[in-house]
Amino acid sequence: MMAGTKGFAAIPSTDIALGGIKPGMNIDEAIAAFGQPTYRDHGEEALFQNGIKIDLDDYTRRTIEEIKISRSSGISTPAGITIGSSESAITEAYGHPDKLKTDDGMQEYTYYAADSGMKIEFKVLHGAVVKIKCDLNN
Repeated sequence: MMAGTKGFAAIPSTDIALGGIKPGMNIDEAIAAFGQPTYRDHGEEALFQNGIKIDLDDYTRRTIEEIKISRSSGISTPAGITIGSSESAITEAYGHPDKLKTDDGMQEYTYYAADSGMKIEFKVLHGAVVKIKCDLNN
């Protein structure tokens, strides 16, 4: 464990989602929620109008492995964290991170689900969330 952490947050897997979509779901569920992708790369990734980017499983190209956002669009986590949320809002919503990493002035808060193989990461620059990523922890 890295310095600056206080144990495992052990958040429920239901807290690892963006706009109601989470890793492990089928791409059709994301299309139902967000509409048709504006870009699709050989079935391996999809980009939606709202700024959500989804990476799909290499084999079936149907299962969501990773979902992320890095622009303000009102899309939030189940705890209400969005792009632009304050750094303190992360720890208020999720507690102390399982892993806290600093690189080039940017902090990365990582939380692992207690009941599945998923994680959520928040990148913070100058005290505000600039990227949120949910993915299968494999």
